[in-house]
Amino acid sequence: MIHNRNTLLLSVAAASLLWPAGALFAATADQTAKPSDKNEVQAVVVTANRRNEIVQNVAGQVTALTGSDLSNMHASSFNDFATQVPGLSFQSNSPTNNLVAIRGVASSTAELGSAVSIYLDDVPLGASTQFGLGSQSFNFNLFDMDRVEVLNGPQGTVYGANALGGALKYITTKPQLGVYGGKAEVDASSTDHGGANGAARLAVNLPLLDGTAAVRVDGLTQYDSGYAKDPAHARENIGASRTTGGRIALLYKPTDALEVRLAAFTQNIAANGADVAFMNPQTHAPLAGAYDQSYALSQPADSSVTAYSAVISYDFNWAKATSVSAYQRNHGLYHTDDTVFYGVLMPLYTGLLSTAAGPYDLYVDTNTKKFTQEVRLASPDNKHLEWVGGLFYTHETTDELVILGDAAQANGYLPAPFSSAPFWGYLPSTYEEVAAFGDATWYITPKFDVTIGARYSQQNQKYSSNIWWVGFGPPYGQIYPYTSTSDQGVATYLVNPRYHVTEDVMLYARASSGFRPGGPNFVLPAAFASPAPSTFKPDRIWNYEVGEKGAFLDHRLTFDLDAYDIEWKGIQTTENVNGINQLVNAGDGRVQGAETSLAYRATRALSLNASGAYTDAQLTTTAPVLGVFYKGARLPLSPKYTFSVSAAYRFEPVKGVPARASLSDVWVGDRTSGYAGSATNVLYRLPEYNTVNANLALYLPNGVEADAYVKNLFDERGQLSATTLNNVFFPTAGVPVALSQPLTVGVTLKLAWGGK
Repeated sequence: MIHNRNTLLLSVAAASLLWPAGALFAATADQTAKPSDKNEVQAVVVTANRRNEIVQNVAGQVTALTGSDLSNMHASSFNDFATQVPGLSFQSNSPTNNLVAIRGVASSTAELGSAVSIYLDDVPLGASTQFGLGSQSFNFNLFDMDRVEVLNGPQGTVYGANALGGALKYITTKPQLGVYGGKAEVDASSTDHGGANGAARLAVNLPLLDGTAAVRVDGLTQYDSGYAKDPAHARENIGASRTTGGRIALLYKPTDALEVRLAAFTQNIAANGADVAFMNPQTHAPLAGAYDQSYALSQPADSSVTAYSAVISYDFNWAKATSVSAYQRNHGLYHTDDTVFYGVLMPLYTGLLSTAAGPYDLYVDTNTKKFTQEVRLASPDNKHLEWVGGLFYTHETTDELVILGDAAQANGYLPAPFSSAPFWGYLPSTYEEVAAFGDATWYITPKFDVTIGARYSQQNQKYSSNIWWVGFGPPYGQIYPYTSTSDQGVATYLVNPRYHVTEDVMLYARASSGFRPGGPNFVLPAAFASPAPSTFKPDRIWNYEVGEKGAFLDHRLTFDLDAYDIEWKGIQTTENVNGINQLVNAGDGRVQGAETSLAYRATRALSLNASGAYTDAQLTTTAPVLGVFYKGARLPLSPKYTFSVSAAYRFEPVKGVPARASLSDVWVGDRTSGYAGSATNVLYRLPEYNTVNANLALYLPNGVEADAYVKNLFDERGQLSATTLNNVFFPTAGVPVALSQPLTVGVTLKLAWGGK
């Protein structure tokens, strides 16, 4: 702890030394090579409420990271920016995906359904259900992103199902009419305890049809070396990943009223395992080397997203109509070494019939195909009565194949008398949702307005399973079929008053709700007396929030502050019964917290931004299915405290060559995995950690930029997340803990021409 605090103080002191030279820097400010003519924090426009609004006018906590912000921090994926967003936390599953939580809304590290709605432009991405592994948020590469928006608190009225804790929106750069331009960049770096990394990226914007149309094409390939090791099995650079992807977008705007946008996006991430090391569950110290793990089997993973969308809008003057049609395919393929867990369970079911001792490979192949259609009508911004209303429809099909194989056998089967793998399951499901939504803002006076919104969603689901499990007993090889359906409806609401104390200072209150769909459950054969019901219910959240947003000192300073109280009912989680996961409602919870952010720009030379969050997330009831038999248990993943600061200074080391030096410091408080006293969700405490990053950019003539950067300057070994499944049977077993990226030193060369 002393080392972490000293590092934080050192970073703040280094930033403070720059103060006499000029001023402070804000991450939301314009960060291009040429500073703004005005010495003020630049306004960022967001679409949090499906309207173009300056972020300071949105009555709720919204973090907007522009493309320049992301580029300046050399953020290539979610993990690179997540710790700098107040209230945002995550579990790092592998280089391919994360489990994302906002404001502490996460029940366990084994969640199957997402509590955060993920959007790519106007399209909701990923499965809406637990059966499509909806909790696994894809790690989008951030090249050619216009911005990333993080919306804290439930967004059920605007973004619908799964926006339980909030929403995360990736906004790509749109084609520009009448502009020929592009950008290219190459990146090379080296990671301590790992190896060399490299990337090449390209985006081109082309005007078409005499300026009424434009097309934008981008593509990338990126290799990141892993930094975990398995000396016992002669494996190096575990956690290495290869990302490839591209996008083509067409914009057609023949008149001021009509706009058509067509887009196709694809991205794939392939990894050879996860950057985890085995830690002592009591001391949190490495069992062997600092980055060592030991698995009998390799654990490759492959994840991809392909999405096609068509957005058509027409402005009737009295209202603007928008249609968003999209089709996507999400694919995930994962191998997990579950030797320790099933090495205990299997003998309980096979007895003397089999001497198989593993190793056991859990193979999961999930395909989700999803069609979405949204139609909405929005009034113009008239500052009198503004409204938006619409309909939403989605249809999803998921095919999931799960095989637990005895990896000692070539075919994965158990030895005779068995004629199959220990577990085999084909699990198809469908999800269909129809929703109607709307909100209206009444400007009662020029200073006071109120927004009221509502959404009603009807979900229909069908889940089937065709499984063989050695635990079912003889006759061995028999497949147990099961089908269940559910039909559920959920309403969500929003009440959001705002009061403008001055033109630049706003006070607001917000009461909002959200939900995560329930659905049909898997029920074991009657002989097992499964405690799980045939369906599980939606879990719901009400968020009560007050806040302030203000711009001061001629817009050189912006300051935001909010406090909230969340009530979470019917928390969804998984319960392992006889080796098979089932979906249940565990109990209730409460999250109380506060978030703040500050940006100050005193001159065009030097600026600063800071943010922080306090999150107190607890169960308010017992939760026997989680192994919690007392009230007040701390919910996992979210730190109670986080804090970040960053400073940047513009100067000219050589006449006519602008430069930018920046320094950032992020401190993340302690978190938990599992629950204190639980025998089934074993507790592991993740200690606090601190990360310092530095960057120097030179803006050379002819659109050339040369960057040198350092990530994790002091090589802090941050523990991001942990998995304690094996500790259910072996309390002293090493805990696989995901580690932060070690010290990385790199250079980036960028070339830009024409327009954006």
